[in-house]
Amino acid sequence: MRSIPVTILAGSDRKPGALPESGAGMHPLSCYKGVAIEIEGRPLLALLVERLAAIAGFGPIVVAGPARVFAPLGLEARMVDTDGSVATNLRAAIEAHEASSAGVMAVMACDVLPTSAELLELRTRFEEAPPCALWFPFVRVPEDPNALGAFAWKPVYRVVPGDGGEAVRILPGHLAVFDPGALRLPLLYRLLDASYRARNRSLAHRRAVLLRTVLLSLVAQDVKLLAGLRLPSRTVTIVSSGLQLARAVRRGPIRLPELERLVGRIFLRAHVPHEGGIRLPIVDVLTLAEDIDTVEEASQLARELQGRVSPPAQLGG
Repeated sequence: MRSIPVTILAGSDRKPGALPESGAGMHPLSCYKGVAIEIEGRPLLALLVERLAAIAGFGPIVVAGPARVFAPLGLEARMVDTDGSVATNLRAAIEAHEASSAGVMAVMACDVLPTSAELLELRTRFEEAPPCALWFPFVRVPEDPNALGAFAWKPVYRVVPGDGGEAVRILPGHLAVFDPGALRLPLLYRLLDASYRARNRSLAHRRAVLLRTVLLSLVAQDVKLLAGLRLPSRTVTIVSSGLQLARAVRRGPIRLPELERLVGRIFLRAHVPHEGGIRLPIVDVLTLAEDIDTVEEASQLARELQGRVSPPAQLGG
């Protein structure tokens, strides 16, 4: 199995995120979670790096975050010193990857903790999938309503698998494998920042924020195309696909192949075939969806691992 370079995004939430009504009573975190959250006295990020290093298929391991915070941990990982928004940190990670190698890379969040066996399962699933420009797994929601515990407040979506059948309830995973050269990266960065600002809000609110964020930029790109006597199509293609996607998700459930097609029309560069370009598999690795946004979630993870978590005062600092 070939080894895919993997970067862990280890930035900080600048301020506590807004939680939906389902998160009422929870206490959102605002900190460098990879180091502030400790399990049995060890930073969460150190455990994640250790679990990645224990399997074949992912590596070398890179941590994208402020060196002043993470370098003292002495991790077996290369540092990319960056301390901005999610999009800023992702851009730094991609530029560092492209400077040292080419082709496919993986990124994952620093505040999820799959086991080494689960990481190997995910890596194997990617290897067995048809070639694609972006592989981003969704996580099936367990039938047992108590299985998520403190994580149960997170927004859940419904999709119909490609082979038909009943709709499946899913959560987004926090791992992506992709070819940077196949994606509209400037658009991705803008949408990522806008999406992060509007995370956990209503679909209508998120749709308005995303359209407002990118529309002027897309129009500017089409003006450049006109100046070069080329047909301006970016704005119409991307905005219409985004609106179709928002309507389909709101009506729900959306068929997975249709979701992949619309995401491809938005994010794939013009020279990349849309057919098969985006793969959104459904996996049963619940830990991949359990990103830690609140003190309660951090406490639950610590209990499950029979460890301890830093007190809320430290977590929020």
